Amino acid sequence: MNAGWMLLLVLAVVGASAVGRQLHRYPGGRRFAFGREYSAARHDLDTARNALRGLERAAQKELSGARAAARKAEATQRRRVRSAEADVGYLREPGRGPYVAEIPGLSLYQHVLVADIPDEWPGDLPLDRIAIRADHSPTASHIYLTGPDGRQYLLTYPVHELGEEYVRKFVVDVRNAIPAARTFQRDRPRLIREAEAELRRVGNDTTGPSEAGLRLDALTARQNGDPRIPRARQDLDGAHARWHALTGRLPR
Repeated sequence: MNAGWMLLLVLAVVGASAVGRQLHRYPGGRRFAFGREYSAARHDLDTARNALRGLERAAQKELSGARAAARKAEATQRRRVRSAEADVGYLREPGRGPYVAEIPGLSLYQHVLVADIPDEWPGDLPLDRIAIRADHSPTASHIYLTGPDGRQYLLTYPVHELGEEYVRKFVVDVRNAIPAARTFQRDRPRLIREAEAELRRVGNDTTGPSEAGLRLDALTARQNGDPRIPRARQDLDGAHARWHALTGRLPR
């Protein structure tokens, strides 16, 4: 089939579809669906249909907006509660905290120094309860750690394995993290009380969802009492009856 015949086929299908829609909208036969003498009757039917459809569409749009606002308010409330719960959970069980730095055998986090040295003292050392220093020789760097129980540990890093500047930088990072960790642990009981109070406040503050729910209820009540849509339905029923009397067919 060449392009010309294909175009004619497409036009024929489109035309047939348009005719079918017209016959469906205005039942009773071709003369009622297409005849000029019945254009006023078709206009009467279209006017009633469009009036009802416009009112229903506007009402649905308004109602959908109010429902979306109510859902958004509820989601915002849940998000605030989850955030407050996360704050309380973190303060109660802070864990290691974010990663900061590491050298072989030692990893620094916000709250702990993690030691991974076989046959020594593997585990998490709370920063607020340790001390650290270092010294250096031409052949090696030495880290001296004092653990929470007062026990001291020595780690040696030959310079051919790890440069002195890396050891110095790591020790400085740890020493800078220790005061912050001590301040955090000192303030943690107060911070927990404050976070728990905030969680209670947020959980009890349902103003947003309540107001959105009231607006939705008020809109629903207003729409239910709005006489325009029932009146438009009656007008459409009248247009249907007039078309039925004219053609013997009842439009949908």
